[in-house]
Amino acid sequence: MQRRALYHSMVFAVLFFTAPLFAQQVFVDFRQKVGYVGVPIPLTVIFENVDQFQEPPLPEIDGFSIYRRAGEQTSSQTRIFNGKVTSTSSTRITYVLTPLQEGSLVIPSLMFTADGKNFQSTPKQIEIVEPPTGGSVRARVTGTQGDIYLGRPIDLTLQIFLEQFTDETLGVQLDAQNMFGRIRNDSTFGVFTEAIQDGNVSAQKVNGVNDSGVPSTFFVYEVVATAWPETTGQLLLQPVILLVDYPITLARQRQSGFFGGNQLVVDQSQLVSAQASIPQIDVLTPPLDNRPDWYSGAVGQFDFRIVAEPTSVKVGEPITLTMRVTDLTTGKVNLDYLAAPLLDRVAALTENFKVPDKPLGGIANGRTKTFTQTLRPRNATVTEIPALPFTSFDPTSGEYKTSWSNPIPIRVEAVATISANDLIGKNYSATEPTQQIEVEGGILANYTGRGLLTSDKITMSPVFIATIVLPPFVFALFLTRFVIRKRAALPASKRKDAARKATRTLQNAKNIEIEQQAVQISKALRTLQAETVEDDQLSKQMHVLLSRCDASQFGGCTDNELANDAASFVEQLR
Repeated sequence: MQRRALYHSMVFAVLFFTAPLFAQQVFVDFRQKVGYVGVPIPLTVIFENVDQFQEPPLPEIDGFSIYRRAGEQTSSQTRIFNGKVTSTSSTRITYVLTPLQEGSLVIPSLMFTADGKNFQSTPKQIEIVEPPTGGSVRARVTGTQGDIYLGRPIDLTLQIFLEQFTDETLGVQLDAQNMFGRIRNDSTFGVFTEAIQDGNVSAQKVNGVNDSGVPSTFFVYEVVATAWPETTGQLLLQPVILLVDYPITLARQRQSGFFGGNQLVVDQSQLVSAQASIPQIDVLTPPLDNRPDWYSGAVGQFDFRIVAEPTSVKVGEPITLTMRVTDLTTGKVNLDYLAAPLLDRVAALTENFKVPDKPLGGIANGRTKTFTQTLRPRNATVTEIPALPFTSFDPTSGEYKTSWSNPIPIRVEAVATISANDLIGKNYSATEPTQQIEVEGGILANYTGRGLLTSDKITMSPVFIATIVLPPFVFALFLTRFVIRKRAALPASKRKDAARKATRTLQNAKNIEIEQQAVQISKALRTLQAETVEDDQLSKQMHVLLSRCDASQFGGCTDNELANDAASFVEQLR
């Protein structure tokens, strides 16, 4: 009976330590038998239970363009079945093959090297055909045509024509929402970006002809946006470039959960692009003929009103002039570029008032923009603020139109003046200067008292020294503590601290209770495993120790030498 138990233990140990070797393999995951011209196909090379491998340089394959996806996918798994522990690990490297032509293409046998062994894949044959649909995508921008004056809006409409996809095998058609969702996020929408992000997109279904000349059904998506030119000349708008992952095949995918059903997903797609043509628009400046001096660039129709406060001042005192300009033009408005009239060029105002010549900033509220200006009357003869103009250019009539405010009555008082004689007076008699008396002994002769006997020397008492030295010392102490705690919170410090704790655990493994030895040693080894171990021999020893920990923890095996070997291993890491 004891011999049978010993035999079973030996068989279990052999299987445990050699199972990963038996499962060691390299193979190619490429399951597709049919592909489409221009549609990428992934080819994945999988290394299972391999410690070291050479990255396979794929040869040039006729009929395909090839590139390697960045990064690698790694995974590991441990299974226990009937007391048998099996650990597996895998690394995946993916290449992307894009067919360039129709026909029956062959992916030849590929050679790989892993752990000093050679592995060879079997050839793969795939039929490449043209995509079942052309995936017609078109885009155009319409709206304001020809010339427009600076300061007026440009209304634009983007139309996206997207051919509806039909899967003949499943008998399913994608609706407008699903088709619009195939437009990629890295597409460029230019001035229409904000409207699309806000969901201001309308759709309708129309009949047309696709790129192959075959009658088909299209979804037409419309997006409206407004552009405001900032400078004159040809309007340069960012181009609209659409990138669409147009479906080729659909598949039914089972949803998780008790009530989960089948969900349609896009199984394969191809990249289709389209660019919208932008209409040529020239932004013009209003003409110079008949332009008033106070004109500030407004285009359209406006109402102009002013309020002055206070209306009773003295010469030179400020009067706050509030100007309200309201855009009466139909349609959208943008008052960001609307400027106040140049009042320093109105002769009727500057004749009696001092007017600053600096540009004014305004506050926009809806269709009205408010400006504030300061005036100072020059003399007491002023009785009103004259009517002030606001001129704009009307693009419809091609003429300048001026809106005048109403005059505002004011009262200005003269400022009383005082002459130099009023300040000095006329009948003051000159006084004889007092003769200065010189006192012997200098300035100290003016002071008497016991204070002259007191010493001005500062004594350095212990309290005085402590008052000066203690605050900087306390501040330095708190600063040092803050820096130490800050460094301890860094990821590198945390990793070093964890590594030190793991090292102490392995050194004192003998003192751990036998039931917890495998758990604590495994945890410490995995912490050290996160740190790079350059020595291959030490890396293999660590892997063996981890396997013995798994066997002791999950397989029910008793390993009396595990603690001694763990302590010996940590000594080799120093």
